[in-house]
Amino acid sequence: MSNGPGTGPFPYRLKWERILRNNRFRMLLAAYTLSQFSEGMTQTSLTWIAFRSSHNHIGLVATIGLLQTLIPFFIILPAGYLADRFPAPPLLAGVNLFKGATYALIPLISLLEPISRTSILSIVILTAILSSFFIPAFGAMLPSLVPADGIKKANGWILIFGQGGYLLGPLTAGILLFHLEAPWLILISGSCFALSAVLMILVPSLPSGQLYGQTPVSTPSKMHWSAVKKDLSQILLLFRQRPNMILAILTLGVYGAVNAPLPVLFPLMATEVFRMNKGFYTILAGSYFSGAFLAGLTIIRLSGTPPLKLIAGGLGLAGLSLTAVSLTSSPWTGPLAFVLSGAGLAIIQPLVNEWLQKEVPRPLLGLAFSLTWLLFLMASLTGIRGGSFLAEKVGLHPLLAGTGTGLFLLSGVLLLSTYLLKSVSKRNN
Repeated sequence: MSNGPGTGPFPYRLKWERILRNNRFRMLLAAYTLSQFSEGMTQTSLTWIAFRSSHNHIGLVATIGLLQTLIPFFIILPAGYLADRFPAPPLLAGVNLFKGATYALIPLISLLEPISRTSILSIVILTAILSSFFIPAFGAMLPSLVPADGIKKANGWILIFGQGGYLLGPLTAGILLFHLEAPWLILISGSCFALSAVLMILVPSLPSGQLYGQTPVSTPSKMHWSAVKKDLSQILLLFRQRPNMILAILTLGVYGAVNAPLPVLFPLMATEVFRMNKGFYTILAGSYFSGAFLAGLTIIRLSGTPPLKLIAGGLGLAGLSLTAVSLTSSPWTGPLAFVLSGAGLAIIQPLVNEWLQKEVPRPLLGLAFSLTWLLFLMASLTGIRGGSFLAEKVGLHPLLAGTGTGLFLLSGVLLLSTYLLKSVSKRNN
């Protein structure tokens, strides 16, 4: 039954409701873009500070990357549970505000003494803990802002603007490093985190536990491990009842395993595969990450296509592109192939997000995001270790060829699986 004017969770006439809804999503998009810009700028500056404070050795840089992956791995599930118990806008605003304030300690410390390894790692640990709350809270917030038929397009725009902000951050930091010391760049990015927090808190949202057009669902705010287990069992039961969703979530693990080692291997590819200088790796990396723009536009343009078909197409495109890289040493082929492979892989996460946002009840959505992100982190860690090991043992060309072939075959298996599941579902009905 539809709500008339002045009734339901949004007491506005339909025309004004649409304008309000669009404005709310645009505010969220602006806040997220600024947050991603701040993250990219901070990571670039922090990497440079760690590199210089270690006398131009990469050991501290590697430790920072490891901590920023391992810490969320251990606390992502409780973070998701708590994200379901608190309204998303103030939680997200608090995360970014505290991250900005914590990063701002770096320039303050630099005024008193040289920045030590201990100071850097302490700040990295604090911000990594806070960052663990961002993904489940942000993912669970979208269904309270956008109706179900607009979630796929909304995730496409989030991918485009978020990736754009993150790429602009390092570019801005690189330019400003010619004029300012790196600690002061972090003060600028910390200020941007604070501004993002202000925008987040201004986003009108329904109470925690409520979806767009639904009635509120009350949830306890305190955390009990028995309650966490109960929620996890409900989520796993929901997944078992939806085999297609399980397939989509598993492809997120494939994305993590392939995506994580590529930035590590780009310098080697530049010199050993394409026979170019080390600076060429920035072109490869930029091409790969810019593929997210193409992925976002594809999701928006083909919003009516079933998610698994789009994911299968993305895996097939990535597989063919990586195979092409393994077969040629042309520097002209590399950037184009990595744009296409980046687009094919980047399409997976927004579509999995959309599936969760549509199928999982709001009181469980943050925890469901945490569970899928845990799989992504496990796959990423495995990919980094396995990719580095295989690059040394078998070489880059066989590694790229094997990865590309595997992704292409997986694409075919995924399409066949969707057809078989659809046939079984028809027979059962």
